[in-house]
Amino acid sequence: MKPNQTLITIENNITLIKQFLREVILAPRANMLKWAKLTNQTPNLKIGYPGQHLASLITGIQGTGTGARGDDLADGTEVKSCSRIDQLDKCESCKGNVMRAQTVCPSCGSEKIKRTNDSKWLIGVRNEKELSMYLNDIPRMLFIISDYPCFDKGDYSVMRISSYEIWNQSPRAEKFRKILQDYYNEIYLSHISVDAKKTPAPKNFWPYSYQFYLSNPIKTFECIITDIDSANPEIEVTHYVEPKVDRSALPSEELPISLLNQEERNILKKKGIELHSITLNEEAKSVLPLRNTSKAQPQNTSYKRKSASSKG
Repeated sequence: MKPNQTLITIENNITLIKQFLREVILAPRANMLKWAKLTNQTPNLKIGYPGQHLASLITGIQGTGTGARGDDLADGTEVKSCSRIDQLDKCESCKGNVMRAQTVCPSCGSEKIKRTNDSKWLIGVRNEKELSMYLNDIPRMLFIISDYPCFDKGDYSVMRISSYEIWNQSPRAEKFRKILQDYYNEIYLSHISVDAKKTPAPKNFWPYSYQFYLSNPIKTFECIITDIDSANPEIEVTHYVEPKVDRSALPSEELPISLLNQEERNILKKKGIELHSITLNEEAKSVLPLRNTSKAQPQNTSYKRKSASSKG
């Protein structure tokens, strides 16, 4: 869990991160919001490629210039990004689409709006080679998410951007490795055996879920952006792990006990672990089992990873 220091070439990271967020995330979003009022089209900007730029600034490691088909970072780190900002909402009356900034449905005028907050990371594992790549070759997964920390209060003026690391070959990633193995062996292959012409969707890896916390993700970056719809949003970096820091001694994210079902609570009780606090540390999480994974849905696209050296 030690970053390759010879590949850490980007400095002044926090300064550059703030500049990047203003120029690449916030300014384009402001322009899209302006045009969305006229066109009634979604202002949502995909975070995939910007997420890779941000990953380089957070880790200090450059990319390989190969886009979505190559190594995301020069040390082999795989970057996954998702955004819950400006997701399309649904009218509960007519089922029409409603943009986040709209307070009534543009189709029927209803104020009954279901606000969505369900974007997730997608991990494609479509053959034994890809499974082996995740288990044996990729050293680190870097998960980036942008979301609303005050979503439950209906406050969409504050944005949070966070990054989490999982080191695939570390013993601390044992359950993450099993998640990928179970997806491939129990979901992907079973779907292929039923209909080989339909490619199952990638593994849905849900932020802040039971599976997420059991994978022992380590938070390496967090910033809070306030007044995001104003002319000058304020960016505050609230958490940052310097690129050269050994991650081995860093604590992983604790599991909120509110996510536990009764069976899991009973397991902890039998192990002598009392639920006095609102979260569980890594030691307590280790006794909990994984749950059965969700079903995959067919999708038409396929994914093939190439290293920088194999680009042709």
